[in-house]
Amino acid sequence: MSALLLDQARHLDVQGGRIAYYESGTGPHTIVWVHGLPLDSRSWSAQQSFFDSRARNVFLDLRGYGASDKLPADCDSVTNLYVADLAALIEHLGLDNPLVVGFASAGHVALRLAAQHPALVGKLAVLNGSPKFRRSDDWPYGFDEESVALFTEAAESGIEDLTDLVIDPAVVLTDVEAERAAELGSQWKDMSHNAGVDTLLGFFNNISLDDDRHLLPDIKAPTLLITSTLGQEVPSGVSLYMRNRIPHARLSEVPGADHFLFATRPELVNHLLASFLHA
Repeated sequence: MSALLLDQARHLDVQGGRIAYYESGTGPHTIVWVHGLPLDSRSWSAQQSFFDSRARNVFLDLRGYGASDKLPADCDSVTNLYVADLAALIEHLGLDNPLVVGFASAGHVALRLAAQHPALVGKLAVLNGSPKFRRSDDWPYGFDEESVALFTEAAESGIEDLTDLVIDPAVVLTDVEAERAAELGSQWKDMSHNAGVDTLLGFFNNISLDDDRHLLPDIKAPTLLITSTLGQEVPSGVSLYMRNRIPHARLSEVPGADHFLFATRPELVNHLLASFLHA
């Protein structure tokens, strides 16, 4: 297995720009991996290492991240843009019933893709994703207005301050030792800095305003929801809510894991995904 490198990405022309993707591994199944904020495809290294001998793996850099083009300035719905890009990639590669794996904000994208383009998704796995990221009178989970303001105000000082807030090891990497937290934080800071302020604000000012709860019953693909008990961004109650509304969903809760559980608990997450893939 060779690690993913930005200068080795392949590109696909899509409406308004180009997206970057990577392929590795061989096997009877295909997995499409979609990273969350503020990362890119390189963050899936533990999954690539495990699954390259078990499946064909396709990694997508969402628009604004990694080696993909930046977000268009006039984008009304970042989620719709990401869904269209992901659908275009699956169709371009002729993928047959892939397992689509989305983490956090990309889990949100994967949920909408599965609801709106059921023919493109064989199975769906969502890691700490949510149909709705902002709290409201009828939704007690996620960010309140004050929390969102902290991020948007940090963005005014530049990508360094915003990155430090998004991947503050005292908040999101509490389930690993300090040395490992520092290692992951250093890798992810590079990814976040490469993405830039405008890309990250695409979540806080756009994606976080979505409310896709009404789409959950339309998801027909077998679905695995993986949630972490310590995650503050997407509490476990969100996955339980989705489990009760997605017709063919199962829920796995990882005790003692924080938000970025695919990197901090990779052995367990990989086992859950492999069992689901072969079920």
